[in-house]
Amino acid sequence: MMKRSSLLLFGVLVSGCGAFQGPSTIAGLQKDRSPLEDVPLPRVMHEDVRREYQELLKTIEDRRLYEQIERRIASVHMLEGDYDQLRGALPGDDGYFPEAISAYHQLLSKYPDSERNAEAMYQLAKAYDLDGRDQDAKVVLEDFIIQHPHSKRLAEVYFRKGDIHFRHEEYEEAEQAYRAVVAIGDESPFLNNSWYLLGWSQYKLSDYDQSLLSFSRVLDRLVPGDGKVEALDKVNRSLVDDTLRIMSVGLAYAGGASKIDAMFANRPEAGKYTWILYSSLGQHYLEKERYEDSASSFRAFVAQNPDSERAPEMHAEMIRAYVDGEFSQQVLPEKENYVRRYGVGSEFWQSKPADLKAKVIPNLKLYIDELARHYHATGQRLTRELADGSLKNGAVAATEAHRLTSFLKAAQFYGEFEETFPNDPKVPEMVYMRAEAAFDGGDYSTAITHYERTAYEFRNPEFGADSGYAAIIAYQKEAERLMGSTGENSDRLRDWRSKGVESQLRFVQTFRDDERSGAVLAKISEELFALGRYEKALEVATGIVSGTGAVDRELNRTAWGVIAHSQYELGDFAAAENGYRSQLQYIDIRDADHQAVTERMAVTIYKQGEQALAVSDLQGAVDQFLRIKTVAPDTDVRVIAQFDAATHLMTLEEWDPALAEMLELRRRFPHHKLATDLSQKIAWAYEQDEQWLQAATEYEQLYRTDQRADVRRDALFLAAELFEKAGDDAQALAYFKKWAFDYEEPFDTRMEARYHVADLYERMEDYHRHLYWLRRVIDGHNKAPDDWKTERSQWLAAWANNKYGDYWRIEFDRVRLKHPLNSSIPRKNEKLKNALDRYQKAAAYGVMDQTTRATFNIADLYGQFARELMDAPRPGGLSQLEAMQYELVLEEEAIPFEDLAIEVHQANIERSWSGTFNPWIERSFEAMAKLNPARFDKQEVEVAYGDGIR
Repeated sequence: MMKRSSLLLFGVLVSGCGAFQGPSTIAGLQKDRSPLEDVPLPRVMHEDVRREYQELLKTIEDRRLYEQIERRIASVHMLEGDYDQLRGALPGDDGYFPEAISAYHQLLSKYPDSERNAEAMYQLAKAYDLDGRDQDAKVVLEDFIIQHPHSKRLAEVYFRKGDIHFRHEEYEEAEQAYRAVVAIGDESPFLNNSWYLLGWSQYKLSDYDQSLLSFSRVLDRLVPGDGKVEALDKVNRSLVDDTLRIMSVGLAYAGGASKIDAMFANRPEAGKYTWILYSSLGQHYLEKERYEDSASSFRAFVAQNPDSERAPEMHAEMIRAYVDGEFSQQVLPEKENYVRRYGVGSEFWQSKPADLKAKVIPNLKLYIDELARHYHATGQRLTRELADGSLKNGAVAATEAHRLTSFLKAAQFYGEFEETFPNDPKVPEMVYMRAEAAFDGGDYSTAITHYERTAYEFRNPEFGADSGYAAIIAYQKEAERLMGSTGENSDRLRDWRSKGVESQLRFVQTFRDDERSGAVLAKISEELFALGRYEKALEVATGIVSGTGAVDRELNRTAWGVIAHSQYELGDFAAAENGYRSQLQYIDIRDADHQAVTERMAVTIYKQGEQALAVSDLQGAVDQFLRIKTVAPDTDVRVIAQFDAATHLMTLEEWDPALAEMLELRRRFPHHKLATDLSQKIAWAYEQDEQWLQAATEYEQLYRTDQRADVRRDALFLAAELFEKAGDDAQALAYFKKWAFDYEEPFDTRMEARYHVADLYERMEDYHRHLYWLRRVIDGHNKAPDDWKTERSQWLAAWANNKYGDYWRIEFDRVRLKHPLNSSIPRKNEKLKNALDRYQKAAAYGVMDQTTRATFNIADLYGQFARELMDAPRPGGLSQLEAMQYELVLEEEAIPFEDLAIEVHQANIERSWSGTFNPWIERSFEAMAKLNPARFDKQEVEVAYGDGIR
């Protein structure tokens, strides 16, 4: 009677759990519980456990339970063989697993129609394989395929069968077995290795085309979408590397780069790794010293994929192949092609991101320098050949054209070097060399520009004076050319000669002590007379203010104004400021112009601040802007400058000074047009400085006073957040609730507000309202239109369900099992159902951290229920036999829940195999170390896939 009532109780428990089963939930794992023979036992108890089971067989009449115990005995034999093999114990005459093999044979013979025979056959094959009897294992695997064609282990069985065939060089049979695995699909853990070994089998059979296709499936599955294989874990990276190596060999046999074009032209999914195939093939040829083939492989990719982000890398590899092979005739043109395709003037440079451009910079720097110097040297060599008169008359014209072209190309590459690397220390040298090459190539305009830069911008101590003088000669050369083509009185010639005068003046002013200055001055006088340009405004004005003797006050005022205006137009704002400051000395403070000149002076200071900004000197800009407060405090520019200074101080994260400036502005200029944005900036600065309460107060004031509805809405939420950070939970709760009730949009902010309210009520231990707001979070996501839902709202809904599950978990813990169990288990089961329902809903959202959290809690609940069943109070007055039977019944009832706990924890743990790991998965590992110590609480031993069935 006791046994019957206990089994009835077990039925009630199982039916209670059945309500949660479903293919789309974690609880769906209950459908396929592990058989009893898979339950591991502590290794030190193998002999004792077998003896106990043998004794138990003598008392068991139930045939099903008798079979289960026999299967457990076989499992113990298997575990003992595993343990002995792992610890290196000497095997017996029949190996490590003779008892296990015998036991499984007996089970298959004794129970030929048992639904558990598939697992027995699998374990039998495993025992044979681990004992080195792979042919016996193969026979069992082949029987397995025939007898259990729908088994979940079928893919693994085919894989192991293929492994045995491959090991014995039976490649046709191996190919068939691996094809069976990939045909099954279903994302089997053996799928990647099956494609890989299928490719190897086909390669061994010299079927290179099919082999390449099979290997490509490995790359289809493993190579990330961005093609960055370096991001893969070690196992998958190793498999990809091995695949690429053998594919390179196969491609070399099958036709090289052209084979890649033909095979993958119509497979867009292969685009993520075709570059790796070209690169791998090119490297393979390079290792074989087949340099032309190597370069052709890289060239083929560049030709097929000119816009690919990998094109520069492959192009550089092509050049390196030519360099290694000493193909000098090909190296130079390819370097030019590289610069043309990926240089600063190319479409590539304009359209690609900065990090990709950074990868081509080292090559550009090297190639541009080499090309410039090569063409410059070529031009100089041809100049010498023309000068020594050894060339035949027919070759002179062609050589001259070649000479000019070489110099102009050199000038082009020198210029490209500066354009590409404007801050490089070699730029002054490159500018000078560009001028030299342009001059020798007859491009006097370009030569002048860069000679003058060398002389006056870089102040080159070695070539400065010579460059300045060379610029004058270049002006003369261009003038002579224009005179021959346009005549002496053309406007173009006059303009050119005028610019030449400016260059001569600049030379004399800069290089007064140069021995050529006298001749240049004489030339200047001739040019000025011819052009009618007697004085320049700035020179005249400077001569007035620096002259000796008494100078009229108004003339000084005007002259300083001209100097200041001229310097301002020339961009020398510091000199312009000094000019206006000097001009103010000649203007009475009561004069209306005094304020106007002061305003202009303030503008020059502001411009100096802008110049500092242009070179990213924020602190320098701030200093200039704030200087206006002292120099010109009552100007319009002052407010703008102080506002900008505060903005840049915030950029520098100097919050206190920035706040001081903004608070002063708000106090002194409350009605200025810039004051509208001051309060938001002040609030933001307080927030960044982590002055939470002050920031919250500012946002609160914005909410109360700002006329813009969107600003008020956002300020209310920010105030709530910052009051929470400041520790004022009550105010934070009030504002979060107000936001949640007053505003429906933006949807994301509404969800966040509900989340904060739920969280704050939990902290305040107001669980009734906490649960209410959890429901609002869940409904907010579930009932929202699809185009409103976001990953964040999905996370929040999953979080809220997990929190709800935690509440029912607490309620579950509160219910204790009491005797008689039939009265307390229904209440316990009800709490369990409620908790599981919420955890399963949390998992259904597919948010990884919340799914793993829910998974752990589901498994933990099952494990706890199992423990509580095992620890349930026993009725008094039982005989020893009745007590033993009662224990067995409790075990029968608890084991399914413990199995469920193991399975669900295992599901959580398996996520780590795909690279996911977090504290909840780690806790599942810890739990499994207790639930399944034989597997999870021991030192791992790594075995390659070919080492036998595992």
